[in-house]
Amino acid sequence: MSFAIEVPGEASPLSLHELFRVLQAASSYDNSQRQSAGQQLSAWESTADYYPGLQAVFLDKTLPSEVRLLAIIQLKNGIDKYWRQHTTKNGIPAAEKHAIRSNLYEGTIGEADKKLALHNALVVAKVVRIDFPTDWPDALSRLIEILRSSKDADQLRLTGALTILLRVVKELGTARLRKSQTALQSVTPELVYVLGDIYDTKTRLWIDMLSTGRNQEPEAQLHMDCSLIAFKILRRLLIVGYEQPHNDKTVQQIWTFSQAQFEQFIGYLGQEHTIQSAQMQVIGKHLMQFTKLHVEMAEQHPASFAALPNSIELTRAYWNLVASFSEGYDKSGGIRQTSSADGNQAPKTEGPVSEKLALKGLLLIRACIRMVHKPAHSIKYRSPETKQEQERVISQLKAELLQDDLIIQMVNTIITHLFIFRKSDLEAWEEDPQEWEQQEESQGNAYEWEVRPCAEKLFLDLLTYYKGLLLQPLLAYFATAQSPQADIATKEAVYTAMGLSAQIVYDEFDFESILNSTVSADAQNSVAYCQVLRRRIGILLSQWVPVKASKTSRPIVYGIYRHFLNSQDPQNDIVVRITAARQLKAVVDEIGFDGEMFQPFASDVIMELVSLLQQVEVDETKLAILETTRSVIERMEFHVSQFGDLVLAALPEIWESAGDLGFMLKQACLAILQTLVMAMRTDSQRYHAKILPLIAEACQEGTELYTYLIEEALDLWSNILLQTSPPLSQEVLALAESAINGLVNQNEHAFTYMNIVGSYIMLAPEIMLEDRFRPMLLSALSASFGSKSREQLGVTTKYTELYMQYAHELGGVSGLQIVVKDMVQSGFLTKILEGIHDAYEAHQTSGPKRRQPRIGILTLTDYFTVLSRIAVIDPNVFVEVLASLGPLEQIWQWLSAEWFGSFDTIADISRQKINMLALTRLLELPSPVQELVLAKLQDYFSMWTAVMVQLLSDEQPGVDTLVLVHEPDATDWDTPKDIRERALFKTDPIRTVQSLHFVRERLQILVQRVGGEQAFQADWAANVDREVLAGFQALDTLQNSAG
Repeated sequence: MSFAIEVPGEASPLSLHELFRVLQAASSYDNSQRQSAGQQLSAWESTADYYPGLQAVFLDKTLPSEVRLLAIIQLKNGIDKYWRQHTTKNGIPAAEKHAIRSNLYEGTIGEADKKLALHNALVVAKVVRIDFPTDWPDALSRLIEILRSSKDADQLRLTGALTILLRVVKELGTARLRKSQTALQSVTPELVYVLGDIYDTKTRLWIDMLSTGRNQEPEAQLHMDCSLIAFKILRRLLIVGYEQPHNDKTVQQIWTFSQAQFEQFIGYLGQEHTIQSAQMQVIGKHLMQFTKLHVEMAEQHPASFAALPNSIELTRAYWNLVASFSEGYDKSGGIRQTSSADGNQAPKTEGPVSEKLALKGLLLIRACIRMVHKPAHSIKYRSPETKQEQERVISQLKAELLQDDLIIQMVNTIITHLFIFRKSDLEAWEEDPQEWEQQEESQGNAYEWEVRPCAEKLFLDLLTYYKGLLLQPLLAYFATAQSPQADIATKEAVYTAMGLSAQIVYDEFDFESILNSTVSADAQNSVAYCQVLRRRIGILLSQWVPVKASKTSRPIVYGIYRHFLNSQDPQNDIVVRITAARQLKAVVDEIGFDGEMFQPFASDVIMELVSLLQQVEVDETKLAILETTRSVIERMEFHVSQFGDLVLAALPEIWESAGDLGFMLKQACLAILQTLVMAMRTDSQRYHAKILPLIAEACQEGTELYTYLIEEALDLWSNILLQTSPPLSQEVLALAESAINGLVNQNEHAFTYMNIVGSYIMLAPEIMLEDRFRPMLLSALSASFGSKSREQLGVTTKYTELYMQYAHELGGVSGLQIVVKDMVQSGFLTKILEGIHDAYEAHQTSGPKRRQPRIGILTLTDYFTVLSRIAVIDPNVFVEVLASLGPLEQIWQWLSAEWFGSFDTIADISRQKINMLALTRLLELPSPVQELVLAKLQDYFSMWTAVMVQLLSDEQPGVDTLVLVHEPDATDWDTPKDIRERALFKTDPIRTVQSLHFVRERLQILVQRVGGEQAFQADWAANVDREVLAGFQALDTLQNSAG
């Protein structure tokens, strides 16, 4: 292949030597070298022979390992991006793919460096997933040949081949395409046969070495490693390689063999003095592979698990392991998860093998209970015979395994042993209280990794499906907590079971009685290790109160939490207080929570929550306490005013805190502030000096804060304006320009910005009408009219109307003229009229050449509503605008056509009325408008009749139903903005003008100006259809008869 190719741009010519040099530079400790080399590698990605070149560098074992590693990583990334040629323009050519495939196995088979071998195996797996079987049909058959030829020969080659196959099976096993699944299933029988042979051979060899004392020989470790990898692959193939594994004889044999070896290998666990530590670890890994096979078969192929040989006996054996382990559970150190140094591998679990086996036993029993009581529904076709057979074997498992005595034994073992608070838990608590508390909270649901959470899940499963059997024994167990002889550990276990079962036994168990008598007394207990019990009681109450709590019991619960949060009590260490703070949220969020009932406790609780926030070091915990604080504030509503100062004093320090969750903490701060503002309403204005700078900081575009906090900041800003009484302070007004600029940008937050700008218009109209704000505000409103959102367009129209109303109210006709002039100069009105004109021209087209207007029908009605407001306030100003933009007669021709035509599409009767009033006011004007109006009399009479038929009352003919009869009632929840809006509402012509009287009055003025009734009838009314006139006259007749 050629490596002397010039590439465009800044890239250097590609050659093997140059590629090696750049890869070496990319591995350098010098940041500038790495950056430059990275740019060069990126430039080469579209260059011919770049990826075969990377493979050539990787396969050259004379080169430094760090260079080879980077080469294979670059190749892997390239496969992700460019191997599927049809999806990318820089796809790797077929010839280069073929060259790469031909050398792929060589990169792992025979490679001594395990890390390099693994990375190459990952590359192979990715290519196989894409190309097998279509473009690489012999991919797996070649591997099988290598496995067969190296089984008894070169162990390094065998290990390499197994490493590749493991990664390939993992990759194909996770594929969702039916093609990949079918391809894997087609080669599974042969793979299982070959791997079974390798596993059997290697296992026999290392077992023989152990039994004869030759386990010190290096070959023993090699044989163990090979057998482990082989079974890892077998396990996956048995699960993903068969539709119905139990029907395959080879699967049955391996299943039986795995049980026998499972028992045999467990026997090795007590021989640490004769077996090396590394070998004992591998034996433990073999056991874990067996357990994974058994659990995965039960979970993914439940019917096959039930039908496979000795599965019921196997499950009983697992339970015996659990029961045996439970005897010493209180002394166990637990299982820990550790992150793998290799990002491609799953996290590892560390801990006693006996505990890991017990965990798998609990998972297996859970799977058996689910397959019996909650079977998964499959979308795959199953014949009636298959369904019947699957139901039979599962029913048999239920009858033979899940018998009453075993169920009771399981529950007894769980609640008396596996719910016990261990010595190792106490040691971890004392060593690092905050970290332990956080781990308990975050890993409490990690039932697949820890015994106690898994035991809790199994306990709930058993109680759910066997409640009738277990209820009385369980209630008797609960009663043991009331015994004077019960120690802390016993009570902690009882309260654990009591809390978990709350949602199942609440009708049969009188929790309130034990709360009053025992739990409340235990909460006051100050004996040694009472902190353990206090923590559990805090959790217990959060589990029971949302399920069942009377009004009389709630004050007791609130008092207990106040007691646990008390930092002056030496028994309340940081764990007790954090737990109480966390769990209080569920109690406060409960639907029956009463702010007045909580008020006697609120001061102490909020003070302690705020104090605790300042002591906690773990960000996740701070976040949880902030959420509880927010819930308390939210549920206390107006009762919280007295605590505002306390909360505000603590937030600045949290706002400034750094860490991985810094932005989440800031989000929580803003959420609390918003809740506080809404609860305190206008009283919150005294905090503006502290809150507004945070909003300003979060709303600075281009910053990280903006990215993470803008939504919360805008919501808080919007609510602050809702709860601010005019006149607005300088601090609030200082943010107005930022809001206007935000609206101009029309990003995803435009709707919120529009509401914020609208609030400024309502609360400070005189300021927003000043020269410094008016032009930019009108430009922002104009930009908002370009939105595709109907909701935003509706709000924009509303505040544009209000802005013009305020201009007239505060400045009279001259005030309106100034605003309208700016609307013309900014292009606002020009944009509206151009949109209307485009709609008119589009409506003149028909047939195949008909085109759609640029703006929709509903947007067109928004435009006419804005124009109507101008004309209703002062028709002269409106006509002046039209005349300034062109010949009035020409503009009126298309404008009136669209305007009258729009009434059919205006659903809101209030909008119909304002448009009708606007057009009617034009009747007041002399020539040349008079002649233009008279030419449209047919449209006028039709419009008047159509609108007023909807407006006029049936009970009181001639009376406009939109006119206010009495003032709108004020409410206790009115905001300052609501009050302002109601004041405008009361003076709006829509609510004050009697339509029929208004129209008749202007029509009479027009009639007199053209020479009286007779001249009007002869010269103008004669051009109107009789039916149209008759319809209008009928309205007039109704009003006269009513009068």
